[in-house]
Amino acid sequence: MDLTPEIKTAALTLIEAMKTDQTIRLYLSAREMAENDPEASALENQLIELYERLIERQQQGEKLSEEEIEAFNSLRYRVRMHPLIIQRENALAQIKPYLAQVADEISYTLGIDYTLLANTPCDGECS
Repeated sequence: MDLTPEIKTAALTLIEAMKTDQTIRLYLSAREMAENDPEASALENQLIELYERLIERQQQGEKLSEEEIEAFNSLRYRVRMHPLIIQRENALAQIKPYLAQVADEISYTLGIDYTLLANTPCDGECS
């Protein structure tokens, strides 16, 4: 389904308005700092790669050793305790209620539950 020019314009207007919100700006800044920090981004990438490898092995029926689980938990702790990641996660926690409010406003304006629609699979009928 193609979006009408009116919908595209409204979406772009909403995006620009949200970018001026101080809470959103703080989050975007914190996210950018974490992404651009070599240590923080390397730690997160390491954690994601390790998590994916361990999950794949578990799904293949392998039992993980205590050492592997401890190594994963240690890395996860290091990621969670990195100051830039903490800052980003705190900023994200601040914008979640704001984004929920925006979704509620969209739902109210549309007269339908926007978040329910946004999370509903298309089953091949949404093209």
